[in-house]
Amino acid sequence: MPRFILSLRYLKMKKPSQVKNYVKYVATRPNAEKFEVNQSQREATEHQKRWIEKELKANKELRESCEQEYEDYLQNPTRENAMELINKIAEEGLAREDSMENYVGYLAKRPRAERGKQGHALWNGSDKEIDLNQVAKEAAEHNGNIWTFVLSLKREDAVRLGYDNGNMWRELVRGKAPEIAKAMGIPVEHFVWYGAFHNEGHHPHIHLMCYSKKPKEGYLGSKNLMKLKSSFANEIFHDELYYIYEQKDEVRDELKNYFNRKLKQAMTMEYTDHPKVEALLWELSQKLKTAKHKKVYGRLEKENKILVDEIVKEISKDKKISQAYESWLGLKDDILSTYQNQERARRTLAEEPEFRNIKNMVLKSALILLEMNEVIAAEPEERNHEIVNPQESWQERTKKYHQMQAQKQFLLLMKHISHMIEEDYDRKKQQIHVDKKLMRKIMEKKEAHGQKM
Repeated sequence: MPRFILSLRYLKMKKPSQVKNYVKYVATRPNAEKFEVNQSQREATEHQKRWIEKELKANKELRESCEQEYEDYLQNPTRENAMELINKIAEEGLAREDSMENYVGYLAKRPRAERGKQGHALWNGSDKEIDLNQVAKEAAEHNGNIWTFVLSLKREDAVRLGYDNGNMWRELVRGKAPEIAKAMGIPVEHFVWYGAFHNEGHHPHIHLMCYSKKPKEGYLGSKNLMKLKSSFANEIFHDELYYIYEQKDEVRDELKNYFNRKLKQAMTMEYTDHPKVEALLWELSQKLKTAKHKKVYGRLEKENKILVDEIVKEISKDKKISQAYESWLGLKDDILSTYQNQERARRTLAEEPEFRNIKNMVLKSALILLEMNEVIAAEPEERNHEIVNPQESWQERTKKYHQMQAQKQFLLLMKHISHMIEEDYDRKKQQIHVDKKLMRKIMEKKEAHGQKM
C-alpha cells in the first residue's frame, strides 16, 4: 500500500433539497455507536460489517478511494478500524450525492476537523477570515466543474514528518497551488481553492476543493494527475527520497558510462563478447549515408530506429549493464511505491524513456564510423593536397599516419564482415529457393507414379 494517497473526484451539482442518507449518517455519526476505550480494539460489530459490505458492493470504486482505511480494516477488523472506514465511505458518498452547501459545510465542521478562531476548519491561500456561508453559496452557484482531492498519510508518517496539523498542510498546498492550477489548465488568477484538515485516527488527511472562476476552464487528465501525486509525495518525503534519487542518478551515470565504453570497443573491434554489435553498428553507419535525418534518434526513419534499438538490446545483454539496470529499476520502484499502488511495468533498457539518450550515443558512434569511412575512401590525390601543419613534429605526423592506417584496416575489416553477412544471407535465401524447386520436382514425380501426397 502506498504511503501517500491523492484521490480525485468531480462534484456534480444536485438540488439543495436533496439530502441523502449519507448526510444524515454523517450528521449523526458521533452518537451512532458509543465505545469505551477498552472496546475500540474489539472485533467489529455485525452491524458495522454488514454496512461496510453493503456499501462496497454497491460502489466498487470505494475500494480504491478508501484504500488505506479498507486495507487497515482487512488486516485488523476492529471496531476502531471499521469506524474509520465507515467515516471515509460516508465522506465519499457525500461528495457524490449531496448538495454543494452541505459538502462545504461538512469539510469545515465535521468531527475531528481542525477548527481555528473563525469556528470552522476551512482555509485557503489568504490570511483573511473566511465566511463559510459565502464560500458554500459561491460553490453552489458555480456552473462549471469542481474538483475535490483527498490527500492522506499514515498516522506514523504524519507525526514523524510534521503533517499532523492543519498549518503544515496549508503551507504545503499554498506552495503547490500554482502547480495544481497549471496541471488543471487554469490561469492562477482564476484559480479558487479551499482546504480543510481532518485529524483522523490512523490516516490524517486534508480535503481540497478547486475550481476556476471561469466555468469552462479546467481539465485534469491522468498524466497530470500522476505528476501532482509525484510532486506532493516528493515534497512530503523529500529528505528520505533525496538519498534514493542520489543513488539512482549514480547508478544511471555508471550504466551510461559503461555502455559508452562498450560502444567504443565495438567501433575498434574489441567487443569480442558480442560480435553482432560490431556488425549492426557497421550496418547502421552504411544506412545513414542516404538517410535524410541522421543526428537525432527521434527523427530517424523507422528501419534505422529498429537498428539502433537492436544495438541497445545487444549491448544490454552485458552482465554488468544488466545488473546496473536492475539496480536502477529497484530504486525507481522505491520512489514510485511512495504514491503508486500498482506494480510498475518492467521495460527493457531500449524502451525506458529515461535512458533515451543512449540511443543518440549509438547514433553518434555510427556517424563517426561513417565519417571515418568517407575519409579513408577519399581519392589519394586529395590526400596529397592536405595542408601540413608546420608546427607538427615528425613524430606527431608519423603517429597520425599510423592512426589513419589502423582506422583504414579496421574499416576494411568491417566491410569484409558486412559482405560476409550479406553473402551468408544471400546463400540462405538461394538455398531456400533451391529447396523449393527440388521439393516441387519430387512432388511431381510422386504424383506421376500415382502416389498420394
